Amino acid sequence: MKILITGGAGCLGASLVDRWLAAGHELLVIDNLATGYAESLPDAVRFVQGSVTDDGLIQAEFSKFAPDCVVHSAAAYKDPNDWLEDANTNVLGTINVVNAAREAQVKRFINFQTALCYGRPKSVPIPVDAPVAPFTSYGISKTAGEQYVLMSGLPAVSLRLANITGP
Repeated sequence: MKILITGGAGCLGASLVDRWLAAGHELLVIDNLATGYAESLPDAVRFVQGSVTDDGLIQAEFSKFAPDCVVHSAAAYKDPNDWLEDANTNVLGTINVVNAAREAQVKRFINFQTALCYGRPKSVPIPVDAPVAPFTSYGISKTAGEQYVLMSGLPAVSLRLANITGP
């Protein structure tokens, strides 16, 4: 399978790269290295340094690679006061990836969302039907991006992940 991973040089993305490469899949990683590290990727992986906010780059790479599956793990979250960066990456960048995925007619779109979409949950573990009530820039922007994924018509799943600490 041909899998395109945004944010694939980060902790979670690099772990997935290792597993899927070992399983024989062809991989393309797009990452701006804001929080990821190119050296965490094996040489066998095609790597493009760039941002999901660069629509031209996203369109070109999708067109060249023609992925079967997209794993969208790129996200901005470092500065809780940089609302513009969060919105650009987590909303507009997601829209760029969704549009390119639709044009490429991908068979599966996997979106990495955050459990922060639930805000301050009333119970833990958080039930799947808990109301969405984000209160941080990151949570708000990731939730908006998720909505675009889910309304895109793509065969998509959105995983509302809590803290990622290792493989």
